[in-house]
Amino acid sequence: MSNLFAALAVILPFQLPWSVPAEPSFPITILGGGSGSFLPAPPEGPAVPDPGLYDAVVVGAGPAGLTAAFRLSGKGRTVLLLEKEEQLGGLAAGSVLKNGIQYSRGVGYWGGALPAEAGILKEIGLGDYKKKYAIPEPDDSYLWNGKLYTGIWEKETLSELPASFALFKHELLMADWDDMIPDQPFEEWKDLELDGLSAAEWIRSMPAEAAGRRDPGGRAVWRRFQKDPPSPSADPMRDVVDFMDLYCRAALGDTSDQISAAVFANFYIAELKPRYTAPLGAGEISSRLEKFLVRRGRLVSIRRKATVVKLENSGRGVRVTYEYQGKLRQALAKYAVFAAQLKFAPKIIPDLSGREPERAAAIAGLRYANYLVHVVFVKGHPYRASYDTWVRAADYGRRDFTDIVLGRWMDPSIRGYEGMRDFKKTPPDERGILTIYQPFVHPSGIPYLSAGLERLHVTQVARRAVRRMLEIYSPVLRERWGTKIEVESVETSRWPYSMHVAGPGHITRLGKVLRKPFGRIFFASSNIGAPSSEEAIFRGYCAADNILKRLDGKFRREPRANCPME
Repeated sequence: MSNLFAALAVILPFQLPWSVPAEPSFPITILGGGSGSFLPAPPEGPAVPDPGLYDAVVVGAGPAGLTAAFRLSGKGRTVLLLEKEEQLGGLAAGSVLKNGIQYSRGVGYWGGALPAEAGILKEIGLGDYKKKYAIPEPDDSYLWNGKLYTGIWEKETLSELPASFALFKHELLMADWDDMIPDQPFEEWKDLELDGLSAAEWIRSMPAEAAGRRDPGGRAVWRRFQKDPPSPSADPMRDVVDFMDLYCRAALGDTSDQISAAVFANFYIAELKPRYTAPLGAGEISSRLEKFLVRRGRLVSIRRKATVVKLENSGRGVRVTYEYQGKLRQALAKYAVFAAQLKFAPKIIPDLSGREPERAAAIAGLRYANYLVHVVFVKGHPYRASYDTWVRAADYGRRDFTDIVLGRWMDPSIRGYEGMRDFKKTPPDERGILTIYQPFVHPSGIPYLSAGLERLHVTQVARRAVRRMLEIYSPVLRERWGTKIEVESVETSRWPYSMHVAGPGHITRLGKVLRKPFGRIFFASSNIGAPSSEEAIFRGYCAADNILKRLDGKFRREPRANCPME
């Protein structure tokens, strides 16, 4: 099988009907590692020992790992933080251009924080995030079959869309009202009924629920749904399912028929509430955490481009072996936080499979999606409709991107009414950014191909995505603003195994299995619930608190924290 895929990877890109011509051309920079960067062959020779004994070693410096290191060092504990990439932050990473313009190249936004997470944000200077970083409306739009629906969940826009959209919104809000939508920690939620359904199944069941509503809003929605017959009548919620397929592919790794309704509902309810972002996207949180950790240099040792080879329980501590600067190194710590992709835990923790086969099997059964983010630098600001625009053309296919974010929507240098960003006005410069979010599908058409993130393939996918954006957007731009997109360059970030696909029953079956510690190794993975920055921060916080409890018998978790204590 692997040899066949390797042959396809070489041959097919040059034979596909959508292979793009060389002109017009634009430079494409590829960032991030391929799927093989997680477990490269370690150098030969004995490991060089690190001096001393750390209180904790943290593997992975995404939001979960950064949070764990921040929490531990904030209590005076020594930490060794190991990250295989040059840049910290993982999928919540941002960058800065030479002229100072900031932009996100990963997670675009975050939702409202739970008390423990809000405490972390306050400690790093983001206590005012609700006031300072709320995304101004319109934050979501839908470019559907050539027509742009701005502010998709606003009353006026809902009146233009099929009645199924208003019915979906009402039922989602009612589910939230009835406490059916879980939050962190997902696995402790009292009602996980939705986890037994796929998102598509739940959406298709909504008309039956709506028919029995007695609240005035529900009755009005139901009357309109009856008067506005859907097409086709055999699948009255199909238009909503088609729209949510975009969202599920973008945020949850696969189409709505493959995603737990509980995980989907947790993620999508945030779309109907205030959301928050900064010029760096969710990278603002990671960037601030990193700055605090750097300041704590006496307590925190950060190793970038350090790939962990082995993590093992050893007597009264853990031993970590990692590659750094071309050499094998070995460090000792009292405890460990595994905050890397859970997929690799059985390979990095050698005795996990033998001692806990159930957990190893559960991890092996997890499915992951690879992801690409294309940051497109354009001349001027040709598109100004909304923060995030979801795109479904009439000829939409699985190789298409899902949405485009206006990269400078939150740029403080662009101001309009009441000090907020306002792209209806003419921005003061000519440097525009459009960020294309795309689940990676190999040029052969095979999704989730583990060997498919080589530079050649990613470059082809990036070029096609930009051409596809130009094709779909050009009519709208001409009609609305009389503008066109002039691409200057593209920067594509590779995010292999960036999100797990949480299918129906995922939380119920695996939540408590995946979270429990293995000896002195604690897991701070977002693979338990939704693959979100909020979930990652929560898990990092909990892993740190569990370690602090063991390091200090007098430690008591804060009343605001609701993380499980193992």
